[in-house]
This record gives sequence, C-alpha cells and structure tokens, in this order.
Amino acid sequence: MRRICFIGASTVEGLGDETGQGWTGRLTAARRNLGKPFIPFYLGIRGQTLNQIADRAPQECKARITDKINDLVVLGSGVNDIARVGGEPRTKPEEVLSTFTQLIDVLKNQSKLIVVGPFPVYEPKMPFYSSVSDLDLDFRNNDIRDISNAYSEICESKNIPYLNLFEDLLRSGDYQNGLKLGDGLHSNAEGYQAVTDLIESWSAWKTNSV
Repeated sequence: MRRICFIGASTVEGLGDETGQGWTGRLTAARRNLGKPFIPFYLGIRGQTLNQIADRAPQECKARITDKINDLVVLGSGVNDIARVGGEPRTKPEEVLSTFTQLIDVLKNQSKLIVVGPFPVYEPKMPFYSSVSDLDLDFRNNDIRDISNAYSEICESKNIPYLNLFEDLLRSGDYQNGLKLGDGLHSNAEGYQAVTDLIESWSAWKTNSV
C-alpha cells in the first residue's frame, strides 16, 4: 500500500481543529472512504522553523518511504520563519528561500514530492505568543503572500507541484471565521475542511495520492 508522509509544523499537526483531524487526517479519511486508502505518517511539529524541519525531514521520511516511485511526501510549508520579532523578520528571507530550496531538492530525491503553501492569518489577533519559542510572533499577510509566491516560483523551476492556497483561504469564510474564533494563526474544523477541499481538487494530489 502507498505510504504518504505529511511533514511540516502546526498546521500539519492540525492545531486548532477540535476534531483532531486537521487537513492531513481529513485527506486520509476521504481516500479511505473512496476505497483508495494509503498509510499516512503525520510528521508535523508545532513551532518549528524551516531549518528545524529540514534537520529532521530527510531522515524521518527516508525511514518511512519504501517505494521511491509510488510513495509520496507532502511538505506543508508553514509560516514560523515569516514572523516578525521586534519589527524584524525572524529569519532573513534569503535564508528561508535557500533552506526551502535545499530541502525540496533532498526530499524529491527520496520520493515523489508535492508542496502545500502557507496559510493566511487573522492580523487583528497578532502578535501570536508562541509557548514553544517564548516569543511574540507578528505574522503579516503581505509577508506570507510574498513568501508563498516565491516558493511557487522555486517549485515551478524544479517541476515540483506547488499549491498556493493563500488567496483562496484569505477569501474563505469558513477559514477566516475559524481564525477569528481561535488564536488568529490556526483555524478550526470548518477551516481545515476548507483547506482539505482545496487540496482534494488539486490535480497533483489526485494524481499522486492514488
């Protein structure tokens, strides 16, 4: 049976979803209901920066991938690097893009790879206090939009499927309402369902998950 690794930070964990499923669990359940199950590995760790994800992702995915041709890695590119701390970017943009490029180069050599872009936030609830980093993180949607577009260009140059969800989720009533009801950074069950619906309609997911 096909194996799929979902790797990233808190949104890959499904933080904020009162059902505990998040978008990764919902995708798994949807495929099972269609009679096309796969073996999922949920490798999200809240609060992690891209550097921290890059330090563990190759080893964690390699340990779980058994078929380089048919298995799949789904990278959920989060926003922890994009936050501003004291008005300055937590991680320099050029460093973020360099780490992202190196990470996808490694992962695409281990198995098939698709990338899901970062999600928007509800700015009136920013800054977000992170108990993991003990920092007040100021997330701004313009910063997230810019990095998502940059990720898209990098993936396109390497022929790696990339789903830019930013604008769709910014317009999604369900996703935005979940942010407003929650901490402003993580949506609720309805919001994660909105994410799931967008991914399920993505041709790269349809092609690579069955």
